This record gives sequence, C-alpha cells and structure tokens, in this order.
Amino acid sequence: MFNHRLASVLILVFCFCSVAKGQSPGAAQDAYNRGRQRYLKGDLDRSIADFTAAIELSSRPQEASRSGHKKWKAESAFIAANPDANRITIVDPLTAAAYVGRALARHYQGDLEGALADNDSAIAIDPGLTEAYNNRGSTRFALRDLDGALADFDKAIEIDPLYADPYNNRANVRVARGDYEAGLADFDQAIALNPRRAEIFSNRGHVRRDKGDLEGALADAERAIKLNSRLADAFHLRGTLRFHKQDLQRAVADFNHAIELNPRLAQAYGNRGFVRLLQGQDAIAEEDFAQCIKLDPGSKPRLDQWIETVKQSRKIAR
Repeated sequence: MFNHRLASVLILVFCFCSVAKGQSPGAAQDAYNRGRQRYLKGDLDRSIADFTAAIELSSRPQEASRSGHKKWKAESAFIAANPDANRITIVDPLTAAAYVGRALARHYQGDLEGALADNDSAIAIDPGLTEAYNNRGSTRFALRDLDGALADFDKAIEIDPLYADPYNNRANVRVARGDYEAGLADFDQAIALNPRRAEIFSNRGHVRRDKGDLEGALADAERAIKLNSRLADAFHLRGTLRFHKQDLQRAVADFNHAIELNPRLAQAYGNRGFVRLLQGQDAIAEEDFAQCIKLDPGSKPRLDQWIETVKQSRKIAR
C-alpha cells in the first residue's frame, strides 16, 4: 500500500489560557469568540478577520477606551492629550490567544508562513504559552522543518508534561525521522494522558501497521473510529489493513468513506487506485492516481513505482 509518513495527523489547538476580562475591552473579547466560532464552522477568511480585530482591539489603549469600562477613562484622557500614545501596545493575554487563533486559521488556509509569524507573536507576548509552541511545531512539521518542530514539541512538554497533544505530535516527528520505537513510546504516553483522542489511536495504528503488528493496528483503527466517526484518517488506515487481509471490497468501502469525509486525503485516492488496478479497473484507477498526484505532487515518484510493481505482478499472474 502507498503510505507517506509526513501525512500523519497532528493536533493543533486553541489557546485556553486565562484571559484577563477586566483588561480586555468587551469588543475584543466578542471578536475573539466570534473568530473561534467561525473557525470551527470552517469560515476561515472571516475567522482571520475576527482574530485580527481582537488583536487590534486588545492591544491598543485607544480602542480599549471605547469599551465602556470606567477604568479606561484615565487612559482615554491621556490619549487625547498625547496622540502618539496610539502607538503604544498593551500586553494582554487575549492578544496572545487571538494570535494563536489566527495562526490556526492561517495554517489550515495554507498560509504556513503567516501561521509561523502569528505563533511567534503569541510566544513573544507569553513565552509560557504551551499551545503556541504546540501549534508552531505542527506548522514547522508541515514545512518539513523536523528539527524545529521537535524543539517546539519538546518545549511544550517541558512547560506542561501532562498535556497529551505535544506527545502525539512529537511522536509523528520521531516516526518521520525513522525512530519508530521512540514514536510509539510518545503515542503510548499521549493515550495514557488522553485516552479519548481518536487522532492518537489512528497515528499509533499507522506505526503498528508499518512494524507488522496488523492486529494491534486494526484495534487502534477501530478504537479511533469509535471515538470519532468522522476521522477520515482512521477509515483510511482500516482500509489499508483490510487490503492486507485481501478484503478488497471492504477496503474500497473504507477508502470511499475516507474520501467522502476528507476529499483532500491524497493517500486514500492512491490506495483506492491500487485496489482498482488489481481488480482490472485501469481507467478509474488512473483517475484516482491523477487526483492523488494533484493533491500531493511529491507522491508521484513513489506512486509510479508502486503502479509499475502492480502491473508487473499482473503480467506474471497471467
């Protein structure tokens, strides 16, 4: 089966830091909350606009003075007498949280450099912000900066050793570097800390499959699906395991469902194409391969190698 380890599921999260509501103007808090809701609904453009508004409102004394809070009256008078005060930046926990939120939206929009910059800003405001290190590490992983990603996940774990997500993410880095045993140890620790994260079971299942533990991998896939029936990667994993068991019909069903849940999951197209090629459905198999390469151009050399292997095996079988 076609497998690309850097396609592992990393977990990015919102900042749940304590926001000083008395310090942040109400408009800033509203913009932040609205940005989170729009992000969760997939409205990334408007989510970014809301987080940008929250950043500007929470970091400018002029905007803060409009919030209606009595405590800002003195600052408002100061600003009226000193126009240059508009350039003053307030250090507010909400500002850092808004940078983390905007970084998330930018990451999933494909603006990885913008996401890096936003997480850098969040860390500059709050160097102990675990979520910012975790998310920056995930963006660095997406940029293939494995050393930088590892350093960020190590820092997140150092700040909060009981936070499961950075263990999952560090495991993916270690596996991508070929250190499967250390990766499995991190997945085990992440599951011990948070046994309800479907993504962690799915990721561990991929590693178990690659190491030949097909039953352990299947157990992880089934557990992930039970925890989150909309996790495309878990259905894709189960499809590859069913393929190994020569259960081609149910393997295709899993690949179909994975694609339905995530139409951008390149590997699912590639692996469904292999099954169809083995079944002699060359025309629709080629459509799957083309879509796989369109979504992940870097997969083409390995994909071509696998296609040639399948075609040669068919000739021998004849």
